Amino acid sequence: MKYIILTIILIFILILWIIYIIRKNRAIKKVNCTSEEEKLSIVNRALEPFGFKLDPLKDIIVSKNDSWQRDLGYMDIYDKKAPFFNMVFDAEPIYFDYNNKHYRLEFWKGQYGITTGAEIGLYIRDFNKAGKEHYRAATDEECLNMELLLADNCYLFNHRKYTWWLTGFIVGKFSKPKNLKLKACIFFPNQEMQVAFVEGLLKAGYTPDKIQICNCSVCFILCCPKNYKLNNCYKIIKCIAQFFNRINCAIYMFLTRFFNNTLDKLTYIKYMCPFLYNLVIKTCVPRRKHRKNI
Repeated sequence: MKYIILTIILIFILILWIIYIIRKNRAIKKVNCTSEEEKLSIVNRALEPFGFKLDPLKDIIVSKNDSWQRDLGYMDIYDKKAPFFNMVFDAEPIYFDYNNKHYRLEFWKGQYGITTGAEIGLYIRDFNKAGKEHYRAATDEECLNMELLLADNCYLFNHRKYTWWLTGFIVGKFSKPKNLKLKACIFFPNQEMQVAFVEGLLKAGYTPDKIQICNCSVCFILCCPKNYKLNNCYKIIKCIAQFFNRINCAIYMFLTRFFNNTLDKLTYIKYMCPFLYNLVIKTCVPRRKHRKNI
């Protein structure tokens, strides 16, 4: 009897393997026959509800200026609860006052699900306004020209834009936040705002020799956050999240090993297994807080 059961199991496994080979070959062929414009449209349609899009030239996922996250603003609780959403990063908020407003210019680098990435966010709170923990996102008039460059042992990517939220994420790469270096450059509209930001950097613990100033721009490198207590919260949860992040990155890279760029990899998963595709898309972007309809 046990031999019959074993035979049935082996036959079942063989059938599944044959089905996988057939679907894999069909998906590969379909990806190769699909135009770049159509593939980009497919991927961006999936990313759009989350406020992101794919930059095929840099091969990274980036945020959109009109993403719905803009309506949420920012609070410390978002960083604190991030590990519960498989996001393990270093964060460095810099606070300063300018033009009768409180500014929170925050920098992040680390692992976001199955992506390695970095962010710069500009958040503002008006003087004498209730709710001191909550900052609104900068308006179009308050946006700044920002640039980030992310590296580990070598250069990973750079991204520059006039925006309130600058991001970049490499799909399928696993990293430890402490091994990442984020070089951030902020281009201010005037020297008064630049000086206010530099004072914020000094208060956070950065020394003058670590700050580069040129005209109205300021650059510095974030390796280890200077003064952010929330980074030490939920250490066990972070270890568990990183364990699964590493496994999920390895699975993604193995399943998509037939292609070299993110556009082809994501399109391949779409054709291969739509259910898995939706899951991968959700783990490609930050998920601090989502709208109910997502």
